[in-house]
Amino acid sequence: MRMARRRARVCTASRSNRSRHAGAPRRQAVAGALPCPADLDVPHPSESEARRMTANPSAPRRTTAEEPSMPDRGLHSPGMRDFGPAEMRRFRAVERRFLDAVEGAGYLEIRTPTIEPLHLYTAAGTLSPQALERVYSFLDWDGWSGERVVLRPDATVAAARWYADAVRAGGSSTARVAYVAPVYRFAVDGDREVWQCGVELFGPAAAEGDAELLTLAATFLRGLSGGDFTVDLAHAGLVRAAFAAAGLSPTQQVEAYDLMLEGDAGVTERLAQAHPDQAASLRLLTGVDGASAGYIQNLRAAMLATVPAAAAPIDDLARTAAALDGTGVPYRVLAATARNFEYYSGVTFRFRQGSGTDGRTLLGGGRYDGLTQTLGGAAAPACGWGADLLRLAEVAS
Repeated sequence: MRMARRRARVCTASRSNRSRHAGAPRRQAVAGALPCPADLDVPHPSESEARRMTANPSAPRRTTAEEPSMPDRGLHSPGMRDFGPAEMRRFRAVERRFLDAVEGAGYLEIRTPTIEPLHLYTAAGTLSPQALERVYSFLDWDGWSGERVVLRPDATVAAARWYADAVRAGGSSTARVAYVAPVYRFAVDGDREVWQCGVELFGPAAAEGDAELLTLAATFLRGLSGGDFTVDLAHAGLVRAAFAAAGLSPTQQVEAYDLMLEGDAGVTERLAQAHPDQAASLRLLTGVDGASAGYIQNLRAAMLATVPAAAAPIDDLARTAAALDGTGVPYRVLAATARNFEYYSGVTFRFRQGSGTDGRTLLGGGRYDGLTQTLGGAAAPACGWGADLLRLAEVAS
């Protein structure tokens, strides 16, 4: 039975955004390039076919040469996977160890919706342009109108929204929460559904909160994998202070930081050549690193003469390094290890497997004091970390 095809009205959503990955297929579900369902060539049953299906709804739809059969189309979406019994045993084992560790430290589990409003993630200072390009977004139809929504691309933003709602409803301004949830991000290769476990701490000041989270992360990973890891430390404010001292406007600072997020290691050198009076400080952002309190003091001496605003970020790094010294965890200070989220405002960290410089990331996070206010809630000190649960399962002992 041949199928009639109908070309419906064209949605007015912008189509200017394209995948930045060469050779990648065009994504229909990315913010900024979102056709409505009516844009697609959707097969509609002919009148006789519709009568047949109405009379027997369980009857399979017939296929034609124009409509490939199921095996031809494939039964899996790219980047999505099944978990068989063996994978689920490993998944649940790590999940239990994570929840036992964090609940023992006073963190209570929450769960946020898989589908959230897109504007939650496009609010100023929430996700970087690079992260937004990987979002799965679509229209949640209500008659002839609808709200643009996303499959949750980031667990921290969702938890911060939950906290803002809880405080407005009369909840405590201090909250320790944990989650196990999937996030959805487009990737040319690899998983597009990533199961994460993580914690968020709202309320305590930076000195107390950062030390608590780093200690919790180290304790959890030691119990899971035996403690073979190194921590990379950085500070988002240090990068912004150096860019501002070089005379970059707020817009130019965002553009330069976005280039760093994209992995453009030459951006600081180009800025150093364009601003010779700030060249030494700019080159310190990516050119050197250290693994001691002495290095942080040298960083202070080298930067403060030309970047006075670097004092507070360097103090934060020194305090965080001292907290790690207390745990015995080895660390490196990399002034500008950029993380791909613009909501970070303070110290950021990454726990890597092994003692080298190229070990896999096991866990990462940082401080994001302005996020709850960006989402319409009260301002609150906040920090957190998250991990790929399946990656942890691979290293679990």
